[in-house]
Amino acid sequence: MKLLFDDEGKVNYDKITKNTTVKDVLDAIDIFLSNNPLDCNECEESCCKKSWSVEMDNVCVNKLSKWDNEAASNFVEEKLVKKRNYYRDFDQYVLDKKTDCNFITETNLCTIYEERPVICRLYICSARSYRYNVIRELIGSTYLKALVLEEKMRKNDFPEKTIDKYKRNPAVFAKEYNILLEEIFDYAEDEGWLYSDERDELYEEISLNL
Repeated sequence: MKLLFDDEGKVNYDKITKNTTVKDVLDAIDIFLSNNPLDCNECEESCCKKSWSVEMDNVCVNKLSKWDNEAASNFVEEKLVKKRNYYRDFDQYVLDKKTDCNFITETNLCTIYEERPVICRLYICSARSYRYNVIRELIGSTYLKALVLEEKMRKNDFPEKTIDKYKRNPAVFAKEYNILLEEIFDYAEDEGWLYSDERDELYEEISLNL
């Protein structure tokens, strides 16, 4: 998988396969940004410096909490608030902030860069193609909902049937951002986030500007 600018000047990818993982996507983004450095001060959305939400996922929270369940729950209670994700129809966790992200310095450096949320890893401060945004949103939503489900399991003694239902989300109990996109697409279809014809379009190979 490679990210480049398409004919419309938008960030797009050349192809994905059934074996493409979230890590492959993140690696492609890192390479793209290395080749096309973007000035944070010119970012139009500037999520980390304005009132926009910084969405938190399970892998990020667990890493910051050193994989301790009690610490993770304390982190959620003390630093996060729930906000409705109307697009995906579930309540997600976001940083409890008014403007600046809790983890950003005055010089725009992220103090948790190695453990930053997946939604931050997926964001590119440039015009993005529709299909790149679809993949970005599906990855983000899957990990965001995984935090909600894991926190419910930490707080409640659910029967095995309920736990199995929650574990349909492939990001639940994930240690890294490395699950297959295929698993995310399967889950997204079950949740009504993705349709089969749209899914097929995500696999179409295109030629990008070199």
